[in-house]
Amino acid sequence: MKLSPAYHLRTNKTVERVLFLELLRKLNGNIPVGKCKYVSLGGPYLEDFSLIHGAFGNRDMVSLEIKEHVRSRQRINRPHSQIVLTLDSTSDFVEKYQTDRKPLIVWFDYERPDWKSQISESCELLQKFPQMGIFKVTLSGKTDWLQGNPEDPLPERAIKVTKMFGDYGNFTAGDINDDSICDTLYKILHAAVAAAVPDTAKRMVRTLASYQYNDGTPILTVTMIVGPSAKIKQIENKLKKWPFANLNWDKPQRIAIPSLSLREKLAVDQLLPNASATKIVKKLKLQLVEKYMDSVNIMKNYIQFYRHVPQFLRVTL
Repeated sequence: MKLSPAYHLRTNKTVERVLFLELLRKLNGNIPVGKCKYVSLGGPYLEDFSLIHGAFGNRDMVSLEIKEHVRSRQRINRPHSQIVLTLDSTSDFVEKYQTDRKPLIVWFDYERPDWKSQISESCELLQKFPQMGIFKVTLSGKTDWLQGNPEDPLPERAIKVTKMFGDYGNFTAGDINDDSICDTLYKILHAAVAAAVPDTAKRMVRTLASYQYNDGTPILTVTMIVGPSAKIKQIENKLKKWPFANLNWDKPQRIAIPSLSLREKLAVDQLLPNASATKIVKKLKLQLVEKYMDSVNIMKNYIQFYRHVPQFLRVTL
């Protein structure tokens, strides 16, 4: 038996989720976020439902879940009454969904890798998506499910990826290691979406944000919008100054928050926003890893996202 770690044990995922909420706030003037139907794989805690309902008051909310024991926990953890707890899979939802005018936000947060079917059903849904709808997909970059020679599995895994996605290139071991797999999946996703929803003036798919991170497993997450080119251009212009936007399929930003103790975090935050990563490391004599420059680079990433990093405290009830 293996349980997935809760969000509060996955700092990078938590930061990415906060950024998604910030993105929706920025879109709210162009898209009626609070009136959107929200569909997501809420998991046992339904935390994203709580955040979005709290921020925008959404009433039409649907949780996709295929395990009854998880739904039993959702009934207890459901933060409000306006969430329909289904026993539907993502494929069930895609099959049943019929395009209508109601604005839609969907987040397919895939926990386990099954890239071919997941990218395929994501593209199928995008073909039916309403205008100015938001679609977010999260893919696991775990590669051990591809198996391969235990001593050097990557070459055989690369061959299997090529068989799956041969239309999008020949892949090598260098394309599917832990540092590169998210970039590779992103390129595949981009090519698949472009083929499924070709650009026209009336309908196109563009990215608004994309990130990669590793909380024990490489993860890629991409937020897209579907709509006419003129309206999407307006949104892109609005987001140009937002430092966390990735527009028009730019390379995903990397989130790599260091594991800081509460005292370390407070000490670093007291020097921000003016201090550089080099200055912080020197002043605090804080060497996060063995090599000095690696510590500086880690601190640079923390500085980029520090306002979105949660602060967890132990509470006794």
